[in-house]
Amino acid sequence: DKLLSLLVWPREVSKMDRSKVRQRRNIAFQGLSLYFTIVCLVVFIVIVAYLLNREGKRAPPCDASDSAVITNATLEGEVVRGGDGQLYRPGSYIYLNGSYRVCLCTQEKPCVRKCCPPEETYFMENGSCASRDYPSPFHPLEKELFALRNNKPEKAVVERNFTMIHGSECPHGSILTMLSPEVEPDDEWFLLTNGSLMTILDTYQYNAYCLESFTDDHNISALICLGVSKEEIYITVYSISEFISLPFLLMTFLVYWILPELLNLHGMSLMCYVASMFFAYLCLALNQLFNNQIGTICTVSAFIIQFSFLASFFWLNIMCFDIWWVFSGLRPLRGSVKEREHKKFIIYSIYAWGCPLIIFIITLVMQTVKEIPDTFIKPEFGLNKCWFSTEKATFIYFYLPMGVVVILNIIMFATTALRLVAHTKETDNMLNKNGESQRHNENERQRFNLYLKLFIVMGINWVTEIVSWYLGGPKYLWYITDLTNTLQGVLIFLIFVWKRRILRLLNQKICPNIELVSNTTSSTRSKVSPSRTTSSSLKQPSSNVINFSPDAVALKKLPISDDSDNIA
Repeated sequence: DKLLSLLVWPREVSKMDRSKVRQRRNIAFQGLSLYFTIVCLVVFIVIVAYLLNREGKRAPPCDASDSAVITNATLEGEVVRGGDGQLYRPGSYIYLNGSYRVCLCTQEKPCVRKCCPPEETYFMENGSCASRDYPSPFHPLEKELFALRNNKPEKAVVERNFTMIHGSECPHGSILTMLSPEVEPDDEWFLLTNGSLMTILDTYQYNAYCLESFTDDHNISALICLGVSKEEIYITVYSISEFISLPFLLMTFLVYWILPELLNLHGMSLMCYVASMFFAYLCLALNQLFNNQIGTICTVSAFIIQFSFLASFFWLNIMCFDIWWVFSGLRPLRGSVKEREHKKFIIYSIYAWGCPLIIFIITLVMQTVKEIPDTFIKPEFGLNKCWFSTEKATFIYFYLPMGVVVILNIIMFATTALRLVAHTKETDNMLNKNGESQRHNENERQRFNLYLKLFIVMGINWVTEIVSWYLGGPKYLWYITDLTNTLQGVLIFLIFVWKRRILRLLNQKICPNIELVSNTTSSTRSKVSPSRTTSSSLKQPSSNVINFSPDAVALKKLPISDDSDNIA
């Protein structure tokens, strides 16, 4: 009990201060409870909507390129019968806008893939298809078929009932390589009755190989997808970096929760931002880890990712607005400091949770209501991946609101920075008259830190995300910025937690008898009052304080410092 009380309350916190901290924690808990309630509501609504709209069962477990829409189909129990009599079992079709999208490759009629469309052949030199100058001799089904018995291929006499598809793309962009059995004995291959291609070393499904005829005779060559692609490596790296971010986000949240000195409006807003980022990265990393497996869980996670990321953008917007308000000269809300914080946090919560909720509801309606015409852009979560199926849908339902918020953040950052520069020039004149050059240089360094923190917090990484999506081009150009985005949890921890003042507070709370962090600071640094943190901040001499609060009557014409030990 003694250890628990030590972790909850530092020794110097009085009973009256404990009451205030409890009230602030209750306010923060209300905002976070609203978030978790909305997330649970999102999951519940999505699941119910899909249960009510599951005429086609789950999404087909195949790529969009390996599926087709059939309009003259009938539903017989749980089986869809095509106009040609072909049967499609549950899991191989989806009901979409009055018609059925079916997987062309079924158990009864497996697929064999030709590298190029009919009357075209594949050119290894440039990896493309082009028209041939001679009649197509391509008849892959004339080749002997084999069946596996005791893991060995044996000739099989069966009806050659296959679906011919075309394409030379490899999963995850791996390299298409031609087999040369006349040169390498291990390259001998067999076409199996289930549509797979078997070599001495491995077996390849229809989407990992293709067949082609390169001459005017009837010889058929096989090309297989080999090697781990760079894209697959990068996806793995992104997933690892997202999992690395998660504990840092969690630690940031816990530090601000357990330290009473940080439970101000800024701290509670940061906690909501961090909570949103945590769940967004968690679902995103799990999706990438399990290779975007299609299904209801995939669709639900896509909704959670959309809502959580948008919520984090809007909370970032709130923090930018709060900083902008400090230097804008706008009048503060009425009431005591406690009442003003409470009112502002409620207003901020309604805005930051409400806007993503509205976008989520619109997305859900467009996703599930079948009566909406196809002329409207629909999200189509879970169609071929656990995200939007088209670039237009990604823009409308994600990048557009994200871009608007980022632009607002940049505007507020620019105006805040200009206001700080103007104030600094006035301060420099005073410093030059007093000849305090050493202190002036120190303030310049601290000012630079403040600008840097403002710019990072206001979303420079998300600007690069939008730019990379809009400009396109080679993906490797954006790998560094994308990796930085996935490591935002680490950056947030370094900016908001890994500071002398906060580390000292943690030291006092966890190990009060052992000084792990020095309590000394440079005497040349001017003190900055934490935004409405504790009553002690109001006791600083007015000649050394700039109150970072809209409640301040005016900004003092004094050096602005960003001592990392003093700004939470």
